Amino acid sequence: MRTQPFLTDQELINVLSDTKVATAIHIGESAVIQTANETMLNVWGKDAGVIGKSLEDALPELKGQPFIEMFARVWREGTTIAGTDTPAELNINGNLQTFYFDFEYKAVKNELDQTICILHTATDVTERYFSKQREQQLLKELQLLNSNLLESKNQLQFAIDAAELATWDYTPKTGKFTSNNRLKEWFGLLPDDQIGLQEAIKNIIPEEQEKVVHAIQEAMQYSSGGTYDIEYRIINPLNQAYRVVRAKGKAQFDDAKQPVRMSGTLLDITEQKQREQYKDDFISIASHELRTPITSLKASLQLLSKLKENINLPVASRLIEQAGKSMEKTNALVEDLLNASKISAGQLYLSKTIFDIVQMLKACCDHVRLVGKHELVFQGEPVLQVYADEHRVEQVVINIVNNAVKYAPDSKQIFLITEKSENQVKISVKDNGPGIAADKIPHLFSRYYRSDYNGVQFSGIGLGLYISAEIVRKHGGEIGVASELGHGSTFWFTLPTG
Repeated sequence: MRTQPFLTDQELINVLSDTKVATAIHIGESAVIQTANETMLNVWGKDAGVIGKSLEDALPELKGQPFIEMFARVWREGTTIAGTDTPAELNINGNLQTFYFDFEYKAVKNELDQTICILHTATDVTERYFSKQREQQLLKELQLLNSNLLESKNQLQFAIDAAELATWDYTPKTGKFTSNNRLKEWFGLLPDDQIGLQEAIKNIIPEEQEKVVHAIQEAMQYSSGGTYDIEYRIINPLNQAYRVVRAKGKAQFDDAKQPVRMSGTLLDITEQKQREQYKDDFISIASHELRTPITSLKASLQLLSKLKENINLPVASRLIEQAGKSMEKTNALVEDLLNASKISAGQLYLSKTIFDIVQMLKACCDHVRLVGKHELVFQGEPVLQVYADEHRVEQVVINIVNNAVKYAPDSKQIFLITEKSENQVKISVKDNGPGIAADKIPHLFSRYYRSDYNGVQFSGIGLGLYISAEIVRKHGGEIGVASELGHGSTFWFTLPTG
């Protein structure tokens, strides 16, 4: 026996109006709106004036969209149709906008299984939809980044393998030291072996361990820029295999300028060093063996040169002059070979005196002035006293000026510029030639390197600038070049005044 009365139709509608879910009741195949709560009216962008109208009349923008047909089908078949993240275009305040909904059209039946109305619920999930879209886009971008990262990693590994590089990574805070299998092989370790930095250093030959430790400590100072570049020798304790390696690396620092990581590579340069040694040995032997007969030949040519005035044949005089010039070139070549040999052996000694470098500049390049193809222009200080090895500094100047003559033949003027600062002097040799390509500049002062001019290779063995650089460094100075293709070159070097 019922103790509570049933709710009236109006009371049911009032309850429906209070629900927060957008809800409406439709009747008939044309989905006439029987009632709709405030939330549904807000979704549609309409007021209560749509009550009693068909869905198409109430929301004419739905024409051409699937919803009116869905309602008709639910009414005819007595079924339920639902959707998730379904787009719908609605006219809100005169603007056609696209929203996304989770919705349900459910047929409500009586006891005779007849459809008496359609219960329509909808939830606006537009914000969720676009959030999911953003997430999916970010996921795609992340997947692409991961794919690119993996590809880059594979390419890097391929390059490392192709270049036969050993790689390493060091974390100062934990002391953790990791490496690839090639480094472990060189240091006599198994692939699964784990060692610290100190254990790795033990495989470096004893006399070079301190040098390596100092270079690492220097690189981990923020003021150094974190650069690590050093050559040293290692011995595999398992098979006593000897290697010369070049280690290059870079330290990373935190905001407090403390080192947090250092990583880099090792390159086996053993064969390169052996080739250089063979060449140095040959140069040393050849230059010493050549010096005695060349000295004797030079003396003979000098004697002939004195006697040429008494020789009536013009051809003989020209041959003697030509032989003398060839003798000077050969003698200069032997001098370069001997100097290079002394540098390799650490036997390049200086004999310093006080002299006027301006006067030395004017005297040492007469051979260029006499040929008459180039004008030497002197700029800067009229008098400049330095304490240096005059003969060695003269070598440097002659080498640089000869380079200007050789590689800038169309530069009518060659400028020799002197400058003085508080504790050093600077000598510059400037030409208006074709300039030097940027990729060649870092190698100009390397041993045996020969540049070219417009693709034409000149004679020589590539020792002049190398010897010049070593002489300048031996004095405690610096040497360099500023050049740009089409705008000439300026070679310069500095010498301390003290």
